[in-house]
Amino acid sequence: MIYLSGSVRDIVHPMLGWMSSPDIGSKLPAADFWAFDNACFAHPGEFEWGRWERALRRRMADAPSTCLFVVAPDVPFDADGTIQRFAQYRDRLLALGVPLAFVTQDGMGVEDVPWGDIDALFIGGSTTWKTGHESGAIATAARERRKWVHMGRVNSLKRLRVAASMGCDSVDGTFLKYGPDVNWERLKGWLSSLAMEPPMLLRTV
Repeated sequence: MIYLSGSVRDIVHPMLGWMSSPDIGSKLPAADFWAFDNACFAHPGEFEWGRWERALRRRMADAPSTCLFVVAPDVPFDADGTIQRFAQYRDRLLALGVPLAFVTQDGMGVEDVPWGDIDALFIGGSTTWKTGHESGAIATAARERRKWVHMGRVNSLKRLRVAASMGCDSVDGTFLKYGPDVNWERLKGWLSSLAMEPPMLLRTV
């Protein structure tokens, strides 16, 4: 599993990558993988396409081949709003030619995900919902369709194990933002322990 950190640090490790966004102005350090968020969680009431696209193009110019996915604009904790926002920007998103991730929200089902338009599934929503069986069922559907599966806001070993049980390929979090030297050693230990554990995928039926 790959951990994508929103806190840019000078650390190179095969299980560590970076989650960039329009709010992060610094250049990304060397890393095997990175992804690009939409900043909608930090600014839920707004989304400015022009600012987001310009920031994305700058990142893609730096390291296009190592981008795991680009998060399509969503409306946090609002399933209908997220579906409508994706539809609003769908054509412009597809025209970018980047690997797209669709964010799930509370109450969504497998049928709500625009599978034909995306390359990755981003498990969002409330903590209770995204770690529950509904999200597990959508993650299973994503794996069956050979989509990348990612979970947001993962900052503990317990949450990492839940993500692993859903078959997530990557997660992101702010665990390295505070006390990065100490927390990196802890995070590295968590990721190493997960890598040695046999897969225990969540049963969704």
